[in-house]
Amino acid sequence: MAKETLLTKEGYERKKAELERIEHRLYQEIPQRLKEAKDHGGGDVRENREYLYLKQEQDMIEAEARALRELLETARIMTEEDFRPDQVGIGTQAMLEDVETGEVMTYTLVPPAEVDLLHNRIGVDSPVGQALQAYTKGKAITVQVHGKKVRYKILGIEHR
Repeated sequence: MAKETLLTKEGYERKKAELERIEHRLYQEIPQRLKEAKDHGGGDVRENREYLYLKQEQDMIEAEARALRELLETARIMTEEDFRPDQVGIGTQAMLEDVETGEVMTYTLVPPAEVDLLHNRIGVDSPVGQALQAYTKGKAITVQVHGKKVRYKILGIEHR
């Protein structure tokens, strides 16, 4: 039995859309490109570099699709019962102020499978994510980040 994976509803929908995009590429785009490469390359596909490259790409994408399918099959979408409205936890958007610099940033705390640093979605298992859990608005936390200690004040929390 595969291990259950916690996902937010938003994260589940994002992973599902990603799988649909990958499957379209895998089952429609790549077969068409393989056919074209085979037609252009002539007889022996073992010497057709474009065809061989596309086959490798197809294998990598198939592995990615298989991993996403498994993730979605073992996913449990978090519900309201999984959240405490007054505390930071999975699915919480936390606005933090760096006490030393005054810089304000907003992070959304997500399960490891949903981490997306480009969109400030940090994992509950990251240093900041671990330090934030179970704290409330107005509290201060200290986090070891890149070899130095940083103090943050939680300015606000919102459940998404």
